[in-house]
Amino acid sequence: MPAVSPAHDTVSINTGLADWHRMICTSPTGPATKADGDICYTNSRISPHLGSGSLDLVCFDDDFILLGMRGRFHEGLSYQGVGEGWTRLHFRKAARTLMQFEGIAPSELEGPLCQILHQPVDVPDKEWIEGGVCLDWVTVFMRPHLLVDRFKLDSTRLADPVRRLANGADEFLLENWSLSADMSQAMDQLLSQAYTGDLRRVHLEAKAIELVCMMSRVLSPRNTDESTVKLRSRDVEALHEVRSILARSLTERPSIEALSQRVGINRNKLTFGFKHLFDQTISEFCIETRLQMGWKLLQETSLPIAVVAEKVGYGQAAAFSTAFRQHYGITPKRVRRL
Repeated sequence: MPAVSPAHDTVSINTGLADWHRMICTSPTGPATKADGDICYTNSRISPHLGSGSLDLVCFDDDFILLGMRGRFHEGLSYQGVGEGWTRLHFRKAARTLMQFEGIAPSELEGPLCQILHQPVDVPDKEWIEGGVCLDWVTVFMRPHLLVDRFKLDSTRLADPVRRLANGADEFLLENWSLSADMSQAMDQLLSQAYTGDLRRVHLEAKAIELVCMMSRVLSPRNTDESTVKLRSRDVEALHEVRSILARSLTERPSIEALSQRVGINRNKLTFGFKHLFDQTISEFCIETRLQMGWKLLQETSLPIAVVAEKVGYGQAAAFSTAFRQHYGITPKRVRRL
């Protein structure tokens, strides 16, 4: 998993998270390790030459790990990993990232969301974190069998792909939902410094479990079935307005919350209704729109590729080039030769 290193260096979750911590942080204020050897870094400070803020990294046991972060990096970071059959439950209030998995279209993520990601064994990935952007997130790394074995969820009520994971399948899964108000509150409580020492570790574990329980509510079929979305004519008009706003906002994409308030529909109707009406998520539409404009700029101007990337909302030329190739099957450099 993550390491502040060139993209060609691949690390595993067992060593990568600890290496990542060591590379980006100054000495932690909390205990570095527990007596049993588990990783336990609390309230570690990000090195000033890399950015600002703090993070918590705690391995509660061999199957359950927490990473919480609040801060920002001065420059963008890229890292590479390889799947080991872990499932990530990701909660974020702010960030801008891009994930690329071999054989799968890239996923650009921005702003508030919750996410489940299962990366099968030996499936490689590359990830980018945008520099200069506020990072406010919590990620729970867990073995998927814990959903049933530890958290006692009724597997028959889980959505099909999640149920298969809980029952031992090792299949790629990436799904995003809106971040609920209670998830946001639980994140604030987890990332606060209300406790120190061993109590801090206990509190982190309790809040991590609470977030898993909250996530279970959005993993049931009734919550993920977009066919239940009921759109009135006013809702359809609002969603078309959202589409127009996004098409004009290549570099400064409005948050889901801002869009919801601007057009006057709630967050769930905005996210599920957009997918229902246009057959693509808001993130997919934004990526497509940015890449279409990138193609046009590549063909009609002589701007450097890095400048084109910036103009269509990509902070890193590498991220733009990767997304462009995945979408069109051709690199930006080759488009210039057409």
